[in-house]
Amino acid sequence: MRFGKAVRMALLFELFWKLLILGLVNPLFREIYHTYAASVGLRFNQNMLGVFLNWKGAALFLLLFFGAALLIFYEYAVIINIVALYRQGNAFSLPQVMKSSVWNLGVMRGWSLAAGSLYYVLLLPLTRLGYVNTMAPQVVIPEFVFGEMRKTSLGVAGVVAGFVAEYAIHLALLFVPVCMVLRGQRFAAASRESLGCWKKLDWKHRLMVLGILLLWERTLTEISRYWRRKPLGNDDFGEYFLKNLLHTEAFRTDLLYWLFLNLLTAAAMTGIIWLLVASLERKAALRASLSPPWSRDGEMLVEMAEHRWARAKRRWKARLQTRRWQSGLAAAGLLLAAWLVAASWQQPMVHRPLAIGHRGSIEGVENTLPAILAAQALGMDYAEIDVQLTRDGVPVLFHDGNLRRLAGREEEVGGLDWAQLGEIPISDYGHPDADARIVSLEEVLRALQDGAMGLLIELKPAGSNHSLLAEAVIELVERYGFGERAMFMSLDYMCLMPLLDRHPEWWVGYCLFGASGDIDEAVWRYGVDFLAVEEALVNSRLILQAREQYLPVYVWSVYDNEKMRQYLEMGVGGIISDYPEELRTVLDTYLAAHPYQDTIWQEEGFPLRGKEKKSPLP
Repeated sequence: MRFGKAVRMALLFELFWKLLILGLVNPLFREIYHTYAASVGLRFNQNMLGVFLNWKGAALFLLLFFGAALLIFYEYAVIINIVALYRQGNAFSLPQVMKSSVWNLGVMRGWSLAAGSLYYVLLLPLTRLGYVNTMAPQVVIPEFVFGEMRKTSLGVAGVVAGFVAEYAIHLALLFVPVCMVLRGQRFAAASRESLGCWKKLDWKHRLMVLGILLLWERTLTEISRYWRRKPLGNDDFGEYFLKNLLHTEAFRTDLLYWLFLNLLTAAAMTGIIWLLVASLERKAALRASLSPPWSRDGEMLVEMAEHRWARAKRRWKARLQTRRWQSGLAAAGLLLAAWLVAASWQQPMVHRPLAIGHRGSIEGVENTLPAILAAQALGMDYAEIDVQLTRDGVPVLFHDGNLRRLAGREEEVGGLDWAQLGEIPISDYGHPDADARIVSLEEVLRALQDGAMGLLIELKPAGSNHSLLAEAVIELVERYGFGERAMFMSLDYMCLMPLLDRHPEWWVGYCLFGASGDIDEAVWRYGVDFLAVEEALVNSRLILQAREQYLPVYVWSVYDNEKMRQYLEMGVGGIISDYPEELRTVLDTYLAAHPYQDTIWQEEGFPLRGKEKKSPLP
C-alpha cells in the first residue's frame, strides 16, 4: 500500500516537474546559451568548441552545466525523500517534501558540485539504468561514431570496452544519490559510501538489486527493439509544439510513446529507489526529514516569501473579479487564438524526398564503382561519395584521410599520386576478401553518363587545399556536363565558396554533425540550398525551421527502416543510407501513401535554378 502511494506521488511530481522544465527552464537555458553562441559567432562541426575557448564562454558553459546538475539532483532528491518518508510511515504532502528537498542541495557545493555534475549530467543519462531525469533525459553518442568504429576489429573492441567501463562505474556508484540525500554526504564521501553499501548488503539483496537492474535494462532493450524510432527530446517541446502536433505525423505518434516511456521509467525508478532504501535503511542509517535544520534567518526568509505569495494571490484574485480585467483577459485570449492560428500554418516542402546511397552502397566496397553502380541498379536517386585530392591534383573517391582502415597502410591520400593510389587494393569490414581499387571522380562521371542516377558529392579537403579541391571538382563536372545531376556538400564551408561563386545554379549544401549553438541562428545566411545533418541533430524543430527557410534536410546515415519511416513522416527532404534496397522500399511505400502534391518543386529530383541564385526558389 505504501509503495503504491509512493509511486502515485512520484508520478504526480514528475508531471509537474516535466511541465516546469519543458515549459520554462529548458527554454530559458536554451535562450541564454544560444544568445551567447550567436553573439560571438556560431561555429559548426570540428570548430564548434571554439565558441567556449574564452573566459566568458567557459563561465557560461559551467553556469548552465552546474545549473542542470542541481535541477537533476533536486528531482532525484524529491523522489528519494518521497520513498524514504513513506517507508518511515510519515504523513506529508507533495508541497512539503518539495520544500524540504530544496535543503538537500546543500551537499552540492565546492568540489562536490564539479564531480557531482559529471555524474548527474553525463554518466546517469548515458547509462539510463535505474535513474532517469527530465533536464538531461539521455546522453546520445552519435550513431556514425559507432558505425565507423564497427568497421574495424579494434573499433568493435573499443565499443565493448567502453560499455563495460560505463556500466561498471555506474554500478559502483549506484547508491550515491541515496547517500547524498538521506545521509547528507557530499559526492566524494557518498562515492566511498556507495562501495561500502554493496559490502553491507547480504547476497540476497545484492542479487535482488542486480536482478532488478538487469530487468530494467532488458525491458528497455526489448521496448527499443519493438519501437526503434528516435525518441522525442527536450528541444521538440518548444515554440513549434503546436505546429508539430497539428501537421507532423511522426510527432503525434512519438508523443504517445514519449508519454508511455516517461510514465514507465518514472514508476520503475521509484521502485528501484524503494528497493535500495529498503535494503539499506537499517544498516546505513538512511532517514528523510520534513524539518531540515534551518537557521532562524533561513526560516524567516521562507515565512516572508510565503506571506508575500499569499498577499499577491489575494490581490490578483480581487483584480480578476473586476470587469476591466475580465475584458482585458478576453481580448488577450482572442489575440492568443489568432496567433495560434497563424503559427499553425505549415510551409510546403521544397521537393519530394530523395533516396541517397551512402558512399555508394553496402553492395560493394565503399566509394568504389561497384558500390555506386549497385546503388543505381537498386533505384537510388543519388549516390553520396567522398572526394579528396591526390598529391598531383586528381579528385579521387575516399573517405578517410589515410589508408589504414581500407588498405592497412599508413600513407595519407593527399601524400600520394593518382598512379600510386590506383595500384593499391582496398577492402572494408563488410567485404574483407574484396580486391577493389580506388576510383577517380572522372571515372565515376564517365560511368554514369548514360544512367539515371545523380551524385551527391561531398568535398573533403585536407589542410588548406579547399580551393584546389573545389576547382578540380568544378572542372570535371563542367567537362562532363553533370551539373544538373549533381549535388555538392562539405563539412568545411570554405570548400563550398568557390562552387557558390562560380555556379550559383548548382545545388550546394552544408554538411553538419554538430554546432555550438542553435543552427537556425546562422546557417540560413550561408546561401546554401540544403542541409545534410547527422542523425543526432535531427528533431522536429530543426526540420520545421529549415522548411520555413525553404531548405530541405537530408539525414545521414540511417540504418534502420523504422527510423527511415519516422524521418519521412517528420518531413525530411532526403535520407542517406548504406542500404539502398531497404531505403527504396520504405520510400516507395511512403510515397504511395503520401503523394506530396504540396511541394514547391513538382518535378523529379531537386529544383533546377537559372543562372542567378534566387531566393527562396525559382
